[in-house]
Amino acid sequence: MKAVVLEETRQVVVREVPDAEMQETTDVLLRITSTAICGTDLHCYEGRMRGIEGGVIGHEPLGIVEEVGSAVVNVKKGDRVTVPTHICCGFCAMCVQGSSSACLTTNPGTAGAAYGYPNKGGYQGAQTELLRVPFADANCLKLPGDPGDDWEDDFVLLADAFTTGYHGAAIIDTAPGDTVAIFGAGAVGLLAAYSARLRGAARIYVVDAIAERLEKAGEIGAVPINFLHGDPVEQIKEQQSKWRSGSAFRQETPLGGVTCAIDAIGFQARSKTDYKLEDPFWVTDAIAELINPAGRVAIIGVWPVQDPKAIEPSLRQGELTLPWAKLFNKNVRITMGRDDDERWNSKLRDMIVTGAAKPSQVVSHRLSLDAAPAAFAKFDAREEGYIKVVLKP
Repeated sequence: MKAVVLEETRQVVVREVPDAEMQETTDVLLRITSTAICGTDLHCYEGRMRGIEGGVIGHEPLGIVEEVGSAVVNVKKGDRVTVPTHICCGFCAMCVQGSSSACLTTNPGTAGAAYGYPNKGGYQGAQTELLRVPFADANCLKLPGDPGDDWEDDFVLLADAFTTGYHGAAIIDTAPGDTVAIFGAGAVGLLAAYSARLRGAARIYVVDAIAERLEKAGEIGAVPINFLHGDPVEQIKEQQSKWRSGSAFRQETPLGGVTCAIDAIGFQARSKTDYKLEDPFWVTDAIAELINPAGRVAIIGVWPVQDPKAIEPSLRQGELTLPWAKLFNKNVRITMGRDDDERWNSKLRDMIVTGAAKPSQVVSHRLSLDAAPAAFAKFDAREEGYIKVVLKP
């Protein structure tokens, strides 16, 4: 079968690899119709998260079930399904309580497994023609329709990008009337903004420096903030002041910040003054300054255990200096971590099917599997409006 293989840092090739095979009676084989490139794939591509070199990359599949193990009950050949990035068993202590991204069964000795991801169980990636899906009854989300229909690009985002964006908004209880600042306008940040809007937020700010991404943020109803055009904290406070001025607020003491903030960037944040440089500190500092007392903060951008190319030694070991005193004295609630896909994907599927949600509006490019090497290079360079790429095997 044909697959996208990460040979070494910034070296992606499409080549023939051995066909995926059934290994357990609880498996299915999935014939992929769409598979997306994620910003996390770029961390591996750039050599910042190592461990899958020589293997198939990717973790966002959609397809048709081609073969079914004898112990599988709820899935049959010909079913259209997507599967979550984080592989779960459905029956361990973590899965039972709803924390499927920390499954204890699929990667023994640690918590959590994923396709095509370093230190997550060694599972083959999903940017391929055929994928083995373990614990199929727990992982396969059945979908209506046919390959290539109007839902195709929406459904592939249920594997990760939409569920992660929604997770960011949901874990801090974003609700009607909230003001939300989201740092990072990649696909996940944009879908976090979109999800905050679905949950009724009154005002949403999206902070980035890429023109096409900020334009897309405006299209989905957020206020774009370009951090290269001035301090984003001051820009947002100025916008808040304008919005809350007037007679409607005269009996209130307006707070200058926001009630909710989401870090959708993580460890590779770009410098506020020079986009070519990295500065992983400023986003957290900005959130600590901007968040209102008793505010809520979600950290959903990736932070690896080790980063060999970090700008300073402590970060190479996954340690980051944080403005704890400011956050503590504001009584800020911080929630972080990976998306428990299983908690959200069926609900979001139903919103897509009824027309209540259309996450595919963030998809910028639809390409053949053979176009993956060029797509990775352009996505990594933030060129030509590459925001979310869906490959079509």
